Amino acid sequence: MPRFSSAHTLAQARLHPLIPVFYHAQEDYARRVLAASYAAGVRLFEFTNRGPEAHAIFTRLQRFVEADYPDLLLGAGTIFTPEEAGRFIESGADFIVQPVCSPDVAAVCRSYDLAWLPGAQTLNEVYEAHRLGATIVKLFPSAYLTPAYLQILRGPLPHLPLMATGGIQPTVESLRAWKQAGATCVGIDARLLDTAEPNRLTTQLTELLAVLQSV
Repeated sequence: MPRFSSAHTLAQARLHPLIPVFYHAQEDYARRVLAASYAAGVRLFEFTNRGPEAHAIFTRLQRFVEADYPDLLLGAGTIFTPEEAGRFIESGADFIVQPVCSPDVAAVCRSYDLAWLPGAQTLNEVYEAHRLGATIVKLFPSAYLTPAYLQILRGPLPHLPLMATGGIQPTVESLRAWKQAGATCVGIDARLLDTAEPNRLTTQLTELLAVLQSV
């Protein structure tokens, strides 16, 4: 059974609205990035399914998280099929993130009361994802869509949880703009972060998280 319900995941995303989006083929490197992110106050972390060893590394990272950072939610991203979703859920995924919106993946997540974060762009797509049971709808790629677009979506959908992610620059100005536009939380591609030095990463994420929490 999953460790956390979908409701708990949503509550944590609202309290800790910065989600690093990360993949690395070296487990030790990934552990250091996880630890540095946690030290900054990050409580949701997305590990993407983008390499041949992604599932194996994720499985070991989940054991590491459960042992050392039990309140950190480690999610699996770039999931396309129900088979992929099931495999990562069996390995302990605390939430599932998609670049697309798949009803069959939604059904798998609903069966576990596990948070499902599907990707969408248009008003119709966002609403359909919500109708299918999305815990948070992932507005993707947000950098292309802009904060102004998110603000427009907020007109007819004022209370629907939305995550802005995809090419967002990790700056104070950028994150403030997305939060002011109505983002529930923001996903930051770790390739845009300073992951090489843990202390600098912690400092960077601490500043960015504080911006989101203060708006």
